[in-house]
Amino acid sequence: MITVYTAKNILTMNPSWPTATAIAVKDGRIVEVGSLASLQPWLEQHPHRIDTQFEDSVIMPGLIDPHLHPVMAAVLLPMQFITAMEWRMPWGTVPATVSPQGYQSILRTAAAEDDSTPYFTWGYHKIWHGEMSRYLLDDIFGSRPAVVWQRSFHEVYLNSAMMALLEIDTEAIRGRHQIDVDRGHFYEVGLGYAINKLNRIIMAPEWILAGLARLKQLVQFGGHTTVGDMAVGIFDFEMEWQLCQQVFEQPDNPFRVVSV
Repeated sequence: MITVYTAKNILTMNPSWPTATAIAVKDGRIVEVGSLASLQPWLEQHPHRIDTQFEDSVIMPGLIDPHLHPVMAAVLLPMQFITAMEWRMPWGTVPATVSPQGYQSILRTAAAEDDSTPYFTWGYHKIWHGEMSRYLLDDIFGSRPAVVWQRSFHEVYLNSAMMALLEIDTEAIRGRHQIDVDRGHFYEVGLGYAINKLNRIIMAPEWILAGLARLKQLVQFGGHTTVGDMAVGIFDFEMEWQLCQQVFEQPDNPFRVVSV
């Protein structure tokens, strides 16, 4: 069955035929773009239906992101974003925070709002937000476990309460490569150690499902119709595959995810 979508205008991005008014789709693939008249050879040979839901709209091609890490995004998206650049997302806009005072003020507000669950934030960067350490987080969050995830994803800072929750033996890891126990700083190779400890929280199915649901909104919000997963199995292949299938392989999902 061919479905023909008619529109006020279709921007094709093809210089030889830059605009059109009808587009024919079969089995999820575009087979022809033109007008109802130019599509007649297809329509005369195949069962078809005309869909006019876009007849007063302009259709344009979706964007393609060839290099995305859906599960890595799902780890970060449930966290509070505190970032040096503005982030516009379907559930709200995160304003830019460009000073240590502004950054710490947001942390203190978060610490005062809820102490029943561990706190996670992403987006920290020393250039804008100043020095970060276990001592600063202890001062702000007290006995509430807290994690500051650096903007690059390659670094985290844990406060004492989080290190205790994760049963990290500080003396046993003191001196390990790229771990600064006193500052609660785990980076590059040391990040792997911290992630292995954090996995029981950030790899929990409910955490990843919440993150993938947000990613689903975000990809559509950005106008993408195809994304490439360039790190399938980066954490746990079976878990990632099952949860991504659960979220993305649904009739209402408006984009494709290509696993590489």
